[in-house]
Amino acid sequence: MIRFKRHIEYELSPDTIERGTHWLSVHLKNTGDDHLKNLNIKMHSLDSIHISFHNPNHYIYDLEPNEEKYFEVEVEANKTSSCILVFVDVRTDTNMR
Repeated sequence: MIRFKRHIEYELSPDTIERGTHWLSVHLKNTGDDHLKNLNIKMHSLDSIHISFHNPNHYIYDLEPNEEKYFEVEVEANKTSSCILVFVDVRTDTNMR
């Protein structure tokens, strides 16, 4: 499943987490025209009773237009779920072009 927020596109793989401990890949892409800096990424669950993250916070220093980066996060689930969201707080730096 591909999700969009502002000029950031992200994809989670797998998009459904089974019961147990798993690794989740998060792929980010800058779909805008601006160079993005200081991306603070926070993993959230709409089902926080059943899903938890071992390290929910990540940081990417910069992401140029059309550039992609990814990271992995360890997830603990006590039931099958797909209620995971990614929030990205980003600063746009148009002088970096």
